[in-house]
Amino acid sequence: MPETKRHLQLKDIALAWLRAVGCRAVALEVSCPFHRYRFDALGWLDHADDPRAVAAFGAPQGNEPHAPRVIAVECKQSRADFASDDADPAELAKRKAYLLERRRAIEELRVKSRESHLKVEGSSLFEELATWEFGQSKITAYRNVVTELEAIDAKMGIDTKFAQLARWRTADHLVVMAPAGLLRPREVPSGWGLVEVDSRALKKGWEPVAGDPLPCVTRVAPSHLGTPDARRLRLLRNLAVAASRGVGFGLTPPRTPENAGAPEVSAAEPTLFSTETTKPSDTIDHDQNNLPR
Repeated sequence: MPETKRHLQLKDIALAWLRAVGCRAVALEVSCPFHRYRFDALGWLDHADDPRAVAAFGAPQGNEPHAPRVIAVECKQSRADFASDDADPAELAKRKAYLLERRRAIEELRVKSRESHLKVEGSSLFEELATWEFGQSKITAYRNVVTELEAIDAKMGIDTKFAQLARWRTADHLVVMAPAGLLRPREVPSGWGLVEVDSRALKKGWEPVAGDPLPCVTRVAPSHLGTPDARRLRLLRNLAVAASRGVGFGLTPPRTPENAGAPEVSAAEPTLFSTETTKPSDTIDHDQNNLPR
């Protein structure tokens, strides 16, 4: 599905915001090397004690204030866009267990006494083993429970993004960037921060102008998750790959008198003008040593 203009504007502002908080290198659509997710924007901060970073994230804790950090941004343009990723699998499983028990109780105590016509006659010689068409029940409480169970099953099938990225510490800081008023602070996923963008800037079409303030403000400061050093370096490599994506590809080297008679370069020897290889360069092999910890 093609991106909307609003989402593209949010990503442009995300890049400008990452630079404003001190990131020396930034890129869009950076693959996380540990699973299938892509970050809308990613930034590399050389030193956690950079004054701009301290203003955004607070003073660094621990014995390495000069250590680098990686900051990931997810842009969400609507409630529906946010809701599909916003769920904790553990909490969903707990809620589902409660709803299943509640459904059973309603079936036994209310459906069987109020809607006896739903019993399938002759389905069993024993009353306790009789078949019931509970799905046809009109009881409001029962319908509400069934509807919520269906919604939970749908969410659990999505492999909820926000909870997984925070639990796996896929970056030092995780930030949601969204139009002002889209999310309340208490709705921000655990471990994540919230940067709100002025909706008027999105409507007018924001363009970066030197010296002008950015049309966004940090509403919730992100937690410091402390991604491991090896993981941080892999993210840096993928950031470089994303920033270099498309550079030189599809171009034909100009022919000059010096190289007019030169033999063609073998396809096995990649050059600046080579096409990308079949194996993505921003992923890693998944073996036991590469699993997220």
